[in-house]
Amino acid sequence: MEDAEIMDALNSYYREDMHYESGRILSSMYTAPPEVVLSSFFRFYQANLGNPGLYPGTVKMEREVVRFMGKLTGNSSPFGHVVSGGTEANITALWAARKMGFRRILTTEDVHFSVIKAADLLGMPVEYVPMRGFVMDTLALEDMIHDGDVVVPTAGTTPLGYIDPISRIDSICAELSCHLHVDAAFGGFVIPFLPENIDFAFTVPSVKTVTIDPHKMGFAPYPAGGILARENIFERIRVDAPYLIDGKSETLLGTRQSGSVAASYAAILHFGMDGYRDSVTELMKRTKYLVNRARECGFEILTRPVMNIANIVVDNVECVKKELLKRGWAVSANPKYSSLRIVVMPHVRKEIIDEFLKELKKVYG
Repeated sequence: MEDAEIMDALNSYYREDMHYESGRILSSMYTAPPEVVLSSFFRFYQANLGNPGLYPGTVKMEREVVRFMGKLTGNSSPFGHVVSGGTEANITALWAARKMGFRRILTTEDVHFSVIKAADLLGMPVEYVPMRGFVMDTLALEDMIHDGDVVVPTAGTTPLGYIDPISRIDSICAELSCHLHVDAAFGGFVIPFLPENIDFAFTVPSVKTVTIDPHKMGFAPYPAGGILARENIFERIRVDAPYLIDGKSETLLGTRQSGSVAASYAAILHFGMDGYRDSVTELMKRTKYLVNRARECGFEILTRPVMNIANIVVDNVECVKKELLKRGWAVSANPKYSSLRIVVMPHVRKEIIDEFLKELKKVYG
């Protein structure tokens, strides 16, 4: 088949997909990256940090990305890797915790599904701590916790963008032999730039590991997650691999798509601390705009947004979501809260918000 025919075939499928440039994907914690970031991905597409001895330059970039994520999370010299996403990061953190002798996971029902996947893979039972005010109830945690538990709070829950009270959880864990892993996959690039001063990661003494994803609010392309650790947990999961240049493997994946490392580094250089701060500030303004406009249109907002995630209360939420999708709008459903979840990413502009609310009024007016 000729190249032109191949591209025609691919384009026929491409036209069936939704694209972030349309602004109509309101359900995703991702956005279209800047062109320089995408270019850097393809520049390093051959890199595979599963065999780091071949790619010393990419190894150095990974260290720079890890260092920057450490700056966001309050650790100037973290151990860490750029991985495929929050799922791999959470599995890695809990795998290392199990290797250290921790057995049971305590978390909330709003935890990301990757923690449940990890528990299943690792044979670790999960106990759900009740929630109060959409976050982990620390009084309930005190009654449930035992030596040898892994506590997994979330800094930016997927349904609501809420932050579990990690400092209070720390004081509970400190009295026992427990392991504290924070899933800040979304919040790690948001919380440091909010007006409130919130301790959510390594500034909390008991926190051992943190998940933080550049491909979410770090505006890097897929796949780019991050796993950071206070100590070298990767020694716990390291295996010998004599055929590799370095003779060992210390991540879950063997082959590691490392164009993501270059892209994450390019995104960090492109935005910097000031750029990320400006982005969060702007997206919080748009979130407030969404909330106010939704109320003006007669819709109820579930709760005050903490991050750039808002929830509009509707009945028959799955049916409304499906009808909106037929009309070209991708939104998430929160059946637990009977709400539509909107993630206000850079492609969700004010005119898109107005257009969406008009469409929602037609569907659920």
